Amino acid sequence: MTEKVADSINFLISEYKRLLKKQKDGKLNKSELETLNSLKNFLGKN
Repeated sequence: MTEKVADSINFLISEYKRLLKKQKDGKLNKSELETLNSLKNFLGKN
């Protein structure tokens, strides 16, 4: 169970980093921006 939680958190962090890079490149669509904002809130990155 702990391994599954760790995998999920690692996935969320990697997705956050991917979306941040995409935002920096100016290629983020509306759906991805909403996801990025949700991840920021979840990860406490505001």
